[in-house]
Order: sequence, then C-alpha cells, then structure tokens
Amino acid sequence: MDESVGSRLRQLRNDRSVSLSQLSRLSGVGKGTISELENDRRGARLDTLFALTTALNAPLGALLSGHGTAGDQSIAGASVTAVFLGRWTVGTGLVEFYRATLAASRQRSHSHAVGVEETVTVVQGRVLVGPAGAERELGEGESLRYPGDVPHQFEALDDAAEIVLLMHYPDHTTSDEGSAHHD
Repeated sequence: MDESVGSRLRQLRNDRSVSLSQLSRLSGVGKGTISELENDRRGARLDTLFALTTALNAPLGALLSGHGTAGDQSIAGASVTAVFLGRWTVGTGLVEFYRATLAASRQRSHSHAVGVEETVTVVQGRVLVGPAGAERELGEGESLRYPGDVPHQFEALDDAAEIVLLMHYPDHTTSDEGSAHHD
C-alpha cells in the first residue's frame, strides 16, 4: 500500500532533520498548512508541493506515488493537472516523468532548485511554455527543454492540451531516501 503525501512529507522532512518552523521559513508555506498536509487534513496543490520539495532539496516525486496505472495520484495547480509516472537515474542525476493536462488558464511556476531543467513534449493541442518572458508556442509532437530554476509558465492555447513533462534534477537534488529509482 502506498503512503500518503502527508506521511511522505513528514518522513522527508525528518530525514533532512528540518523542523516544521524551518521548513515553513525555507518554503514560504505556513506551519499550519504543512502540519495539515502532514496529517492528511488538507489536499496539496502542485505549487505548494514544489515549494516544499525545493526547500527540502528533493524531487517532487519523493512525495507522490505513481507507476503508470489507473490508480495513480494526480496533483493539480492553477492550470496543470499532472500524474507522476516514475523516474530514471541518469548518470549522477534523476529524471522524473509526468503525464499532464493543461487548461487554457496560465500557470506561473516559481523557480525550482538550482540546476533543475524541464522538458515539455506536446501530445495533443497547442501550448505556451518556458521561462517567463521567453515562452515558446509548441504544437503536437514538439518539445522544449528549458531551465526550471527560473520562473516559468504553462498554458494551453486551445481549450486544453496534453503534455509529457520531464523534470531533470542534477545530482545534488536526487538524495530522496526511501524512493525507488528505475534505470
């Protein structure tokens, strides 16, 4: 049985020897919100989970379950709903992959940890993605890799779009004890 996001968050925070107060200060997420997440009294938004994992120097997938099956856990933001499918160890780094749906509203994402990059490949529809101020329009079958350690955004240019998102983590952010890596 998979653990909840809350129990994974608490374990990750404890593994890093970070107090609730420290995590709140580092992530900009309130202590009460973190406590409610850890105790499964509140659902998590994508931007909140990214803020917490960035502060803990861990990949987003350290908090999510996913194996490419129908019961996989989805996580939503303002415009993006993503399902974590898995990860690969690549050299000294880590690549996580997600299937995501983008809505026509814009989702602004804060900077992730230093060195993180993202690759978006459009499966269906048209999207506007990339670093804030340097976004690119992509159509079906097109891809873009860009720095994820700067503010960036996602937006479907039609009603909705389907994408595959790869999160490329350098070696210093891959120490997510307790999660399986796929070669």
